[in-house]
Amino acid sequence: MEKPSSTNWLDSQTEPEILSVLRDGNLVEVDILMSVELFQFQGHFPEQPIFPGVAQLDWAARLSAKYFGNLGTIVGLSQIKFTNLIEPGDRLCLTLELQPEKRRVFFAFKQGENKCSSGCLELSPK
Repeated sequence: MEKPSSTNWLDSQTEPEILSVLRDGNLVEVDILMSVELFQFQGHFPEQPIFPGVAQLDWAARLSAKYFGNLGTIVGLSQIKFTNLIEPGDRLCLTLELQPEKRRVFFAFKQGENKCSSGCLELSPK
């Protein structure tokens, strides 16, 4: 595992390195490479950098808006689980499933068959 090398946080990458995107209706799969230079790894445990849970929620929300359009306001989170660490250099698949009838987006970050995190973004009524 590599550690981030950037010494200037202001110059650090903050967005995911997206390798590919597959979309089928309300289901999107985003293949992501977790760059060692990500701002989110800096200072989040110098001896063993991990991708913070709050950053995972942020990416799930922002990428949902990017691929599904304006979904309204996120009014809550549910079923949030963090089960495996995400480290620099990991390759992940982020699955986003829009469930319009329930006004939510289900998300899951996986590394291969191992789920790293999952949950639901609860959306405001239209």
